Amino acid sequence: MDRDRRAHSPPPEADAVLLAYQRVTESRLRKDGTLAPIVNWASKRDGAVARIAGLLHLAAHPEDARHLPIGAATMAAATRLGDYFTAHALDVFNAMKADPAQGAAHTVLTHLTETRIATFTKRDLFRAMPRSEFPSMGDLDPALDLLEEHGWLRQQPPPPRTARGGRPPSPRYETHPRLTPAA
Repeated sequence: MDRDRRAHSPPPEADAVLLAYQRVTESRLRKDGTLAPIVNWASKRDGAVARIAGLLHLAAHPEDARHLPIGAATMAAATRLGDYFTAHALDVFNAMKADPAQGAAHTVLTHLTETRIATFTKRDLFRAMPRSEFPSMGDLDPALDLLEEHGWLRQQPPPPRTARGGRPPSPRYETHPRLTPAA
C-alpha cells in the first residue's frame, strides 16, 4: 500500500514547481492582486493545475502512468496552461463586468430564484425590484432580454385586447422550470 501511495505522489521537483505556483497564486489573490477581481474562480486554479498535470502525465505515459511519478516538466507545462486559462478568465470576467445588463440580469435572476415564481408580469417584477438599480420600468428591458436570450425566461404572447383605449397589459413572462423546483 505504501509503495502504491509513493508511486502516485509527485517527486520533490514536481512538488516544488506546484508549490511555487501556489505561492504566486496566493500573492495575486490579495486585495490589490491581479486575481482579486476573480477570487472565486482563481481560488480553484491550483487544484485545476494539479489535475491538468495528471492528465498530461496520463497522455504522455498511457501504458504505465500509474507506476511513474509526475515529472517537473509535466507540472511546469500544467502551470503554463493554468496561466493561459487565468488570462482568459480575467478577460472574460472583465468583459462580463463591462456589460451593465449582466449585473441587472443577475439581480433579477436572484429575485426569481428566491421567490420561485413560475410566471410574472413585467409590472409586478418592477414593483419588487430596488429603485436604485431599476429607476424606471424600461431599465428592466436589458436584463429581461439577456435572461430570455440565455433561456431563463420566455415572454408569453400578449392576450387579445378586448377594450379600446386604456393601458396595454404588462408583458407576461414564464420562468425556466429549474427556477421553480417541485417542493
